[in-house]
Amino acid sequence: MSLKKTKKEDEVWKSDQVRQERKKRLAKLKAKDGYKKPIRDNSKIIRIVSILVVVAIVLGFGVWLAMKNGLRQRYAKAFTVRYDADAKAATETEENSETDEAEVPAKTAPKGEVIDTITVAEANIYLGYMSQQVLQGAGAFSQQGQDKLSQASMFNPEGTLRDDFLSSIEQSAKSTSYFYWKAKQEGLKLDESDQKQIDSNIEQLESVASQSKVTLGHFLGVIYGPGVNENVLRNFLEKNQLADKYVKKVFDEFTYDEATINQIYDEDPDAYNEVNYRSYLFAGQETSTDISEKPTVEDSAEPTVDMETAKKNAEEFKAKVTDETTFKAEADKLSSTDAETQDQDVDAKDTDADTTLITAAKKAYMTEQLGEWLFSDERKALDKTIIEEAGGYRVVMFIEKYKPEEKNYDSRHILIGIAEADPEKTDEKSKAKAEEILAEYEAGEKTAEAFADLAVKYSEDQGSVANGGQYTGIAAGQFVPEYEEYCLDPAREPGDVEIVKSSHGYHIIYFEGTTEKWYSTIENELKQADQQEFLTDVNLHTNITQEKGVKYFGKP
Repeated sequence: MSLKKTKKEDEVWKSDQVRQERKKRLAKLKAKDGYKKPIRDNSKIIRIVSILVVVAIVLGFGVWLAMKNGLRQRYAKAFTVRYDADAKAATETEENSETDEAEVPAKTAPKGEVIDTITVAEANIYLGYMSQQVLQGAGAFSQQGQDKLSQASMFNPEGTLRDDFLSSIEQSAKSTSYFYWKAKQEGLKLDESDQKQIDSNIEQLESVASQSKVTLGHFLGVIYGPGVNENVLRNFLEKNQLADKYVKKVFDEFTYDEATINQIYDEDPDAYNEVNYRSYLFAGQETSTDISEKPTVEDSAEPTVDMETAKKNAEEFKAKVTDETTFKAEADKLSSTDAETQDQDVDAKDTDADTTLITAAKKAYMTEQLGEWLFSDERKALDKTIIEEAGGYRVVMFIEKYKPEEKNYDSRHILIGIAEADPEKTDEKSKAKAEEILAEYEAGEKTAEAFADLAVKYSEDQGSVANGGQYTGIAAGQFVPEYEEYCLDPAREPGDVEIVKSSHGYHIIYFEGTTEKWYSTIENELKQADQQEFLTDVNLHTNITQEKGVKYFGKP
């Protein structure tokens, strides 16, 4: 009994001990307010950490994808362009200033109103256009193009070719931004013909991409870099087209009346007159130089001798010539003798070439001594002289001086080409299309502006389509005979329109008028001077600064 009792007491004691331990554990789980503490769940923390890791991975992939698709280039700023109305030329600001030569001017913050910001993608499009010739067809963002852009600068020993492009692009972008800003201020808008031109440019790129068996987006990336898609390129083209429209508007306002042009001619007629004369150079070198060297002058058949001998030969030649015929004959003898001496083969055609005759020569392109002698009012036909030059002695015979009155002409045209291999561009179909366009013109306002719109819409001549098919100041001999014959017909009147066929296809020609050569020369000089003054003023009042995004310029 005693053993059983002892065993039972031990079991009671152990049960009490277990209960006491359980109470202690429960007490620990209670909060101060007597309620049960929340049970800590380690799995919840693990879930939160897992979610954060997944989010980080997704965000990282998104950033990588955005960079791959060029979002950085599309939105990062490369340049800011400002217009500073108060800017002054350096000569004005530096006048009467006494600055220590060692003093370096402090870098000042750019001034003026912000008129445009240029993204890296836009800057890269400029690069794509500019690099086509320099990189010889390699896309600027292809591996070959990138290798070339990393080559040494042509101007800065510490720079690269990429830096050279960046400098050029800054100037182009600055001007374009100003022109675009002014165009919007004046309410200029792109019309249907402008949009058609832009569409045509993109269609050409699509065609090249298709031929290369790649998508347009991929092709644009190779040529213009990441971030440039069709929409970005279209916006860029629209901006530049509107800027060009403003520049054309400004340039078209530079007009000059007949009285002004006549006055300029009368003030200095010899600046626009021309002369015909004959010339033969006896090459000579100073005795201090090696006279065995081959002469560098091209219009002398004489072997190079010392200057004294050259002068003697020139005087003998001058004494023999009395008119144009003897001048050419004596020069031909010298050429033939020299060719025989040097055992050269003389082409029969070359012997007939009159290399001594110079026609339509202008004073501005001559040496001072030659110009003064030929354009002297005392000059008479067949006057002769010898003029000393650095390369020898030149025998000159004056023929005539005259005011250049031959006609230059202005015209517009719409070209419809012929390609017999193309069933849509046979002679018959091209002619029919030209007739349809002419009929469309005849049914409209029949003005130069209306014709220009049709030229932009239909013409296949890429050299003039952007100008509404216009060519100005065309001299005789520059265009195909059929075109020229129509425009230089004495019966031709401004506003005449006709279809003319040439080796290029069918031209629908709008004749604008003719001017004498001297008149066109003065008019063009005035236009160029005013245009340059305008561009100089734009450059003075605008400035461009690089932004942080420029570090991505020209890089894939």
